[in-house]
Amino acid sequence: MRCCVDLIKFVLFIVNFLCFLTLCGLLSGTVYLLLDGENTFLGTNITPSLSQDDPTNATYFSFIIITLILLSFLVIFTCLGCCGAAYKSGCMLGSFIVILFVLFGGSVGAVVFLHTQYGGQAVLQVLIEEMSRSLLKYREENRLTTLIWDKIQPTFACCGVKEEKGWKAWAEITGPGTGMEDNWKVPRACCRPEFEDCMYEPDRETAYLETGCAPRIVVYVQCLLYGVPILMFLSLVSAFVVSTSVTKSERRRKAQAEREYSVGAEEDFHHQAYPTAPVDNQPYNPGYYDHQDVAIAFPRAGYQTGGVGVYSPGPIGGYPTGTVPPPGAHMPLLHQAPPSYNEAVYRK
Repeated sequence: MRCCVDLIKFVLFIVNFLCFLTLCGLLSGTVYLLLDGENTFLGTNITPSLSQDDPTNATYFSFIIITLILLSFLVIFTCLGCCGAAYKSGCMLGSFIVILFVLFGGSVGAVVFLHTQYGGQAVLQVLIEEMSRSLLKYREENRLTTLIWDKIQPTFACCGVKEEKGWKAWAEITGPGTGMEDNWKVPRACCRPEFEDCMYEPDRETAYLETGCAPRIVVYVQCLLYGVPILMFLSLVSAFVVSTSVTKSERRRKAQAEREYSVGAEEDFHHQAYPTAPVDNQPYNPGYYDHQDVAIAFPRAGYQTGGVGVYSPGPIGGYPTGTVPPPGAHMPLLHQAPPSYNEAVYRK
């Protein structure tokens, strides 16, 4: 059982550590994209502005800011899981479990809502809608959109969006400033490598006209959409197991420490020799005893000088010096009535 818990803790640490490194790399790349976008695939600098005078810059800037916030949150999240598993911190693991539970609930809710609205083919329908909307932005100023389409089509051997004659959607994009020259029916990315000039008259032999790109990439989108909640659930169970083992270890350690402390205290109580009061310890009552009172309370008659019964009063308000008289010397005082208030006052 202990070996299984240690294995789960190690896997949880490795997964979160790899995710932490990946997210840190993406976060650094996003910051570099914001600071020096001209030397990246965007080919233009991004100014920190949301003004609609330059909608392309506003779109890029808002997208980068949202990405930075999301990546920063995920970096902290994975750091909690990694450090919590490494240092067996119940606080870090508890925070990691709470955040992961919220994310897991949100992802499951999104999947359920998606299938409620679109049915069994929800992923494919949403993908077709989003890709069709993105295809209309295939322009030179939208370098990110243009780059994505130019990578997807030759990679997945597809052209356009839909399954049947999806390549005909490019006929709506022709025109100046759209990334497609006049009389082009498909972009250059739809042509096969050996037929780079098939844009004017494409066919199945010279271009990827068999199907659109949505049916080709829907499997990967489904794996991502359904795989993320599954990974979250497995991570949640693993983190809960590790947190439970850490909590049990802490309780066991505290109980052991309390048991050792109680046993040690009991042994000290039984075996340790405690000091006792000295035999010749005299009572101390400053302000009441004086030479006269001591002489009245403890008469010196019958005591021998230098013997056991010798008694010599000390200074007023201090300890009497000498040996305490035997109990029989002041036994008569027990049978005498205590002085009244007036007697005590006038005696002083």
